[in-house]
Amino acid sequence: MINWALAALAALIGAWLAYGPLTRARSSHSADATRAVAPMRWAIILGSLRGLAYLLLIALLLGAPWGTVSRDVPLPVLDVSSSWQRADDGTLWQNALDSVRSLGGDTVLLAGDSVRLTSRADLGSVSSNDQRTALQPAIDRATALGRSVVIVTDGEADDLALGTVLPPGSRVMRISRTPRPDVAIAALDVPPYATGGDTIDVNATLVAGDLDVDGGSFAVRVDGAELARAVIQPMEAYASRRVALRVPLPRGSGERVLSAISTTANDIEPRNDTLSATIDITDRPRVVFVTTVPDLDVREVLRVLRGTVRLPARAYLRVAPGVWREEGTFAPVTEALVQQRAREAGLLVLHGDTAWSGIAAQRRGAMILWSPAPPRPPLRALQSDARAEWYVSAVPPSPISAVLEGLPLDSLAPLDLGPAAAGATRTGGIPLLEARAGRAGAPRAVATLSSSAGVRQLRITGSGFSAWTVRGGRGADAFSALWGAIFDWMAVAEADGGGVTLANRLVRAGEPLVWRRGGTDSVATVVVRSAAGDETSLTLRFADNADVVETPALQDGVYQLQAGSTQRTLVVNPSREWVPRAPIMVPTAQPRDDISAVPRSLLERSWPFVLALLLLCGEWILRRSAGLR
Repeated sequence: MINWALAALAALIGAWLAYGPLTRARSSHSADATRAVAPMRWAIILGSLRGLAYLLLIALLLGAPWGTVSRDVPLPVLDVSSSWQRADDGTLWQNALDSVRSLGGDTVLLAGDSVRLTSRADLGSVSSNDQRTALQPAIDRATALGRSVVIVTDGEADDLALGTVLPPGSRVMRISRTPRPDVAIAALDVPPYATGGDTIDVNATLVAGDLDVDGGSFAVRVDGAELARAVIQPMEAYASRRVALRVPLPRGSGERVLSAISTTANDIEPRNDTLSATIDITDRPRVVFVTTVPDLDVREVLRVLRGTVRLPARAYLRVAPGVWREEGTFAPVTEALVQQRAREAGLLVLHGDTAWSGIAAQRRGAMILWSPAPPRPPLRALQSDARAEWYVSAVPPSPISAVLEGLPLDSLAPLDLGPAAAGATRTGGIPLLEARAGRAGAPRAVATLSSSAGVRQLRITGSGFSAWTVRGGRGADAFSALWGAIFDWMAVAEADGGGVTLANRLVRAGEPLVWRRGGTDSVATVVVRSAAGDETSLTLRFADNADVVETPALQDGVYQLQAGSTQRTLVVNPSREWVPRAPIMVPTAQPRDDISAVPRSLLERSWPFVLALLLLCGEWILRRSAGLR
């Protein structure tokens, strides 16, 4: 009622300001004065009309209530995700169906991968097989219908803020499961590429169920052969733990299936104990980095290459004419061996003398040709360095510009493009970065991308990129983003020879497949074959300057992917619904009175608008009759 009180007070003040002075006007006995000045009765009548009109308009503005409306029976929303089946013999799901039947009503909303309607009579044929628990779309549909909801769920929802956006009068019915011991592998971190005979780091995240569990073991297998094993310490309920293993890989070349397996005592759910991903193993070096002038840029770029992008790389340094060392161990190697490694490399990075041994002219694979600036000569007394400092000024449109658009250009350290940069002109290719001397003058391309017949090449000029990492923070992040995007773009072409590849190597049921373009074609076709022999053809259409496209999710299983002449193996793991999660949906109950009747706003009715208009029109007519203007 506070809205009505405020509206009445404002209406009274408005009417008094309009007609209050007339009530103090004295009546005159002359006929002319009677027509000129309204008597008190006219002031009261006109003020009442103005006040009532103001009352309605201000009440509408404040949304004042007018009566109540009976709300319909709440709409049942049933969670149909696969998490009902985890560690359950069917009793939990049957309890959920019985709870929905007890709510009444003829219609039920099913929420999971999608939202669909079903009748109460057809609940017996409903199964819990969806790969996601997306309840928010069902809530949005019920809200659009003006209905409250009753959510029947096991509490494990994907919508973290769901409990704060329920319509008025809604409630949650959480069907609690019987606590049982369970340990699941929630995540697996495996490098996508490796060299045969090397040792890789495998990291897994283990999650416990709704009971404390004793210790167990964690093993890593490649094509069924166990290569490493670790001990799992006891875990509390819903606790998570990261397990790291160093796994020696077998020799050979080809795509292998790496599986992580957890084993614990009395584990009730075996379907979440294994998580698999593919790893591409090759006997030839995946990336070879050859530098004839080692500097700090090389060290920082190798850190990103191995740490962020996680590509296996071998680096060779020329420390003197004819003297070569292998980076890391600093072991001496012959120049002939370096040349052989460079020819065999999937991706070659040639830093310094880009014409070294004629390798660049002979190769037909992916290459990065990096021409650093020559060292600055030592300065004498009273001598200043006349070489200009170049500041990155723009990120032109390119296949990786979406990753680089957020670079803090104004805070990046200057680059050294060498004394010849002032008179240089743009070369062919797509500019990746542009710089200006002293933040002024014509822009020059620092790096250019090109692709011919599916072979990608990057040409980069200048030194000083490592200065971005000196102070850490945004500069170091920009360095990692730049070189990570470069190596990521180049590695796709190296891996698939101009075709398409999956960006997400670890795939779960219910998650879309993310494809990355490897060549220049905007349309590609991928044939997906299941273990049962069924085939599905996917047509991938890439937008301009976009290298990623998504396709619908697949059911769990092992698939063969055929893209042109390239064949890959895809392992689709069980959905995340099989991984135990702490319930986020808290059971709630609303009083029945709050559900059956709620206030109705004056804005929902049409007659106040019409009545306010009539009052104002009547006031105007009476004012004219009283001789007022």
